[in-house]
Amino acid sequence: MTDLVIRQGTLSDIPAIMDLEQGSIEHPWERKAIETLITDNNKTCLVAELDGKVVSYVGAESVLDESNVGNIVTRKDYRGKGVATVLFEALLTELRTQGIKKLFLEVEHDNTPAIRLYEKLGFSNYGCRRDYYGQGKDAVLMSKEL
Repeated sequence: MTDLVIRQGTLSDIPAIMDLEQGSIEHPWERKAIETLITDNNKTCLVAELDGKVVSYVGAESVLDESNVGNIVTRKDYRGKGVATVLFEALLTELRTQGIKKLFLEVEHDNTPAIRLYEKLGFSNYGCRRDYYGQGKDAVLMSKEL
């Protein structure tokens, strides 16, 4: 992944981010939500680019000294190659520079690769939201002190 570039998301990335969303997750974000993620001062959007193509992105929203990861999506053909790890580590660095002390996220209980990634990055499980993603689809609640 030596050619991987991590950078702030821009409005010109919206079509690529929408493609990632629509090709990877059950409930993709609307264009307006992605635009707000990029333009709102309380939100952080980072993209991972390889050979000029956006292959992953992550978004977080901050309030005071805490932040919540809203989404992280990696193209299916780039999963398991360390892209999300590098991108998430960049997010942690960025949030620390913003003065964020604690990061939260929720992940579907059966998304084992994502849970392993978050545990590897030092996140701890602190609870569960029943049926958060639909009937029988619970969310695992995780957090990390920065």
